[in-house]
Amino acid sequence: MKILIIIGIISFISFTVWFAKRNGITAEYNATPNYNKTLINPDEPVDFGYKIVWIAVKTNKKTEIANILGLKNIQPSNWKNGIKRAYKSDIFITPQIGEWTLIVGMGLPQGDSKESIEKLEKILNKLSFEFNEAQFFGTHRVVEYHSWMKSVNGKIERIYSYIGESGENIKVFGEPTKPEIGLNLFNSFSKEAELDDYWERDDLEYADEELVMKIAESWSINPTKLTERTDIKDELGSIGK
Repeated sequence: MKILIIIGIISFISFTVWFAKRNGITAEYNATPNYNKTLINPDEPVDFGYKIVWIAVKTNKKTEIANILGLKNIQPSNWKNGIKRAYKSDIFITPQIGEWTLIVGMGLPQGDSKESIEKLEKILNKLSFEFNEAQFFGTHRVVEYHSWMKSVNGKIERIYSYIGESGENIKVFGEPTKPEIGLNLFNSFSKEAELDDYWERDDLEYADEELVMKIAESWSINPTKLTERTDIKDELGSIGK
């Protein structure tokens, strides 16, 4: 008799679980729709900029941007999810900000080596050839890596990339732009740097994350001030790998 009762209880529990799953009323079955809804539910802009890299492009053609970058597994995404994943390994194409769209994420070339700068030059030139202008910015205070690049009409006009940890530039190219004029930026490739006393001078300026934001604001968009803006389009962005 006890065995029959136990078998009956097990059968009832098994049937209940099967019926619940079949009708979509378990926590497991409900989790996915609710989670996806939070990803595509439009939200407020999220500031970013520190310990990350991004590209600014003067367009809102997200599909064309994704094609040029060769992004895969593209999905719509709101700000919160997009920036969160961008700080991991994905690439987030933001909603339009004024005339600009930002492409942010650790999935982009970091610009912290000669090889990655070469990759970025190709990417920026393709984007600027299509959309007139494209810019790259990167900063990470731990190793004091700071970089900015600009391409116009398919040609690189300015590159400045510096790593404080090693005390040298990765690449310096082109003339200083307006926000850089007046700054005596450290340049390990300059003729002056061939002299020993150059490295001990007190009048040299060293790039930091705040200078990166200042240049970004002058060229296009300062991503640390997005929540202060009123010209951000009410739309979803796109995220991919």
